[in-house]
Amino acid sequence: MADPASTLAPENVGKSPSYLGLKGQPLLYAVTFCCSTGFLLFGYDLGFMGGLTTNEKFLNDFGNPQSTFLGFLVSSYEVGATFGALFQYWMADYLGGRKPANMIGLSIVIIGAVIQTSSFSRAQFIVGRIVAGFGLGIVTTVIPIWLAECTVPKSRGRMMAMQLSNLIIGLIISNWLVYGMSFHEGSIQWRFPVGFQIILALSVFGFLPFLPESPRYLASVGKNEAANHALAALRGGWPDDEHIQFEIKEIEYAISVESEEVGGWSDVFRDNGISGFTRVAIAFSANFFQQMSGVNVMSSLGPYVFENSIGMSAHNAMLVSGGLQVYYFLSSLIPWWAVDRVGRRKLFMIGSGGMGACMMFSAIFVGVNKKGTGYAAAAVLYIFQTFFTMGWQSNMWVYPSELLPLKLRLRGGALSVVSQWLFTFTVVMITPVMITNIGYKSYIVFMVFNFATIPVIYFCYPETSQRPLEVVDLLFADRENGRRPSLWEVVKDSTSKEFVANIEEQLKEGARFRYENGDVIAEAKEQVHHLEKNNAV
Repeated sequence: MADPASTLAPENVGKSPSYLGLKGQPLLYAVTFCCSTGFLLFGYDLGFMGGLTTNEKFLNDFGNPQSTFLGFLVSSYEVGATFGALFQYWMADYLGGRKPANMIGLSIVIIGAVIQTSSFSRAQFIVGRIVAGFGLGIVTTVIPIWLAECTVPKSRGRMMAMQLSNLIIGLIISNWLVYGMSFHEGSIQWRFPVGFQIILALSVFGFLPFLPESPRYLASVGKNEAANHALAALRGGWPDDEHIQFEIKEIEYAISVESEEVGGWSDVFRDNGISGFTRVAIAFSANFFQQMSGVNVMSSLGPYVFENSIGMSAHNAMLVSGGLQVYYFLSSLIPWWAVDRVGRRKLFMIGSGGMGACMMFSAIFVGVNKKGTGYAAAAVLYIFQTFFTMGWQSNMWVYPSELLPLKLRLRGGALSVVSQWLFTFTVVMITPVMITNIGYKSYIVFMVFNFATIPVIYFCYPETSQRPLEVVDLLFADRENGRRPSLWEVVKDSTSKEFVANIEEQLKEGARFRYENGDVIAEAKEQVHHLEKNNAV
């Protein structure tokens, strides 16, 4: 049998299907660009309210809210996003794929942005924030999964890192747009930055219909011909090429292994099959630890922190916060190189250790409260962003999509994003109150969470970097005599090159069997279906 990973035969060159005239790596870059623009919207929505928390016109128009209500005004977006992710959890089977779900979410973001932009009362603005957040909760659930299911293992992390760099570009745009508009008169100061969400959402919405659906999703719902077509375009081949057919058979083999996980809404709470609940719990915890690192203190409330915790003027707080986002973007280029070379586990632990140390030094400098220490605290918060981007930015967003089984990937991903938004809301809501009431001790809280994360990762987080998604499924599958491996056993095996090589060979053998006996398998399925139909009668 020929090597299924062999290059495309010369006679097939030029015949393979394409989208927008693109195929292979250029098409993967197009999918990444679309996903990246969606995350640019995500970053923009996280960031623009941070600037408005120190905008006098905005605060006057909404009755100069106190810190508690101001925190809710910002974090109401996260409330909506939490419910949007829950909606995706309940309705995943009815939205018809990754692309339609994204388009529904973007439409809701646009509606929410219109409501916010036209607001003349606190209630209307909060409703708009919740509606837009609901839409973004759907989008942020689906985009990482769509990208992970389209890319190849060796570049999956890098593609996600590119996407997350665009999130930071969204933060940069939001900070400097709010700063620039602050020199204008009237409510246009805040209405234009709020309305800018619509432009970003429309740009993603217009691009989506012309790109391929996830081939793994199509295979999971029995649309094998469409899956072949999409995969051939993404790999730059032809649907009948041997290496395309072989990859499809690998996907089908993994689906058959996880067949006990039927994919219903309640199955994410069961551990039958291939440890579905355990994997959902790990994905949920990854989102929790990312938010409790304190990153959104700076992303959503940067100007507020620099003004009220460190003691800068409102003008300087905006400038330093804007500079922080530029530095944040430059730091985000590090994972482009590191994320697929160093591995998920090491980067998680390096990031948490560095962020914990930065929060410790911030507490010291803010607590001392002498001339110059405030600026030292600001410098440390800059360094914090480097450790975050290296350890938890793109690394965290790709991890649940790699870890979760196919039939539970969207529902489990939705629950993990619920964690993301629930704890983003918690952090953004309590930070103004914490800074007002306990000052420098706020940083100690985040320091403790960062240091506590490290042993959890070491003992409970399997390595998924550069593994085919189907290999990750087989790591959790029952071992000899039907024995279920412990989580620590899975973690150790995931870091063993020899064990992973054996798993990869098992996957190839299973796929090779399906490739060589496809007609027999199809006939057997047809016979089972016929018998079930007769028994039902």
